[in-house]
Amino acid sequence: MAGEYIQARQTNGVLVVTMDDPPTRNAIGIEMVAAIEVQLDLLESDPSLRALVLTGHDPSFCSGANVRKMHESNLARSAEQDQQGDLFQPWDDLDQAWADAPENSSEEMDAVRMLTVRLHKLQKPSIAAVNGHAIGLGMGIALACDIRIASERAQFSEAFIRNGLIPADGSTWFLPRLIGLGNTLLLQYTGDMIPADDAYRMGIVSQVVPHDDLMGTVMDLAQRLAQGPTYSIALIKKLVQQSLKVNFEESMKLAGPAQALARKTHDHREGVQAFLEKRRPHFKGR
Repeated sequence: MAGEYIQARQTNGVLVVTMDDPPTRNAIGIEMVAAIEVQLDLLESDPSLRALVLTGHDPSFCSGANVRKMHESNLARSAEQDQQGDLFQPWDDLDQAWADAPENSSEEMDAVRMLTVRLHKLQKPSIAAVNGHAIGLGMGIALACDIRIASERAQFSEAFIRNGLIPADGSTWFLPRLIGLGNTLLLQYTGDMIPADDAYRMGIVSQVVPHDDLMGTVMDLAQRLAQGPTYSIALIKKLVQQSLKVNFEESMKLAGPAQALARKTHDHREGVQAFLEKRRPHFKGR
């Protein structure tokens, strides 16, 4: 399926979405988000689609938010006066901004960055095939997927600071959990570009492969997940996310009801039967 900003195809239960805007190195704006959202709606509504692969048109995964749109917004606000006083008190300013913030914002950039929330909440497994630069929001989009596999050509940058901005794409939530506070603050304070091998060493990606092997490697894993007990996979994702908020004993209590649900599935019965019959199970995702 061809589109103006993305390409999409379906292969053996896997939906492959490719961000495809070569002039901007796949910079993401409201139009691209809208096209991706259509595909995510399809993924969630079609039982035959059981996993997502998100990648970019070479040579970039996603170069971040559309800076031209950002510049236009800045020009529209150019007549406004700076709100900060003479004192350096950003934390106080932020506390006030949080207090004054409307519950729902209609700014275009908010709609763009909230794509990471949609990806994070997907109940079907997702893999980011990071084929090239993942910069700013592009890195946030990769982080929002369940698993990241990188080409040896991939590079990552929390580039927001270079434009005097902050990572408002969920990276301040994802990165400390993946790589710890020190590494997170180093990347976000500097905006430095890191190569795929360093991203692997830090724990940002699960695997680095030769560029020409990237999609084959990712599709092998995606199809394996798509053929698995995806109802139980969804339970695992929810349980892991909830366990980040509680202590070990509370996590164990959450696991009980989750396991009770898993025991009621067709796939559990099929898995046990296949084990007894010494054959490969045929899971249906229910």
